[in-house]
Amino acid sequence: MASNEGLVQYIADQMQEAGNIRYRKMMGDYCLYCDEKVIGLVCDDQLFLKNTPSVQKKLERMPMGCAYEGAKPSYVIEDIENKDFLTEAVRLIAEDLPLPKKKKKRG
Repeated sequence: MASNEGLVQYIADQMQEAGNIRYRKMMGDYCLYCDEKVIGLVCDDQLFLKNTPSVQKKLERMPMGCAYEGAKPSYVIEDIENKDFLTEAVRLIAEDLPLPKKKKKRG
């Protein structure tokens, strides 16, 4: 089941103070980025945030789940209304992640 783009836009708006937030559609669902780092997914209208060392204490009571078969376990975030909570969690995750490697040009 594909995710609703309106919901994804709302989630992105809720975490916009964490950095440069954007999303990209991938096979019917969405990948979320903060400062060009993948911080989570929206699959079947459910928010999944990456499990990184800095965010573990903040999200320790959150359920874990897999966004799709074969995915690494992520935190399942049900309270997307709490803007401050989402902003802080996303900021912590983004701080832990390395910048993506530059893609080599073909040709």
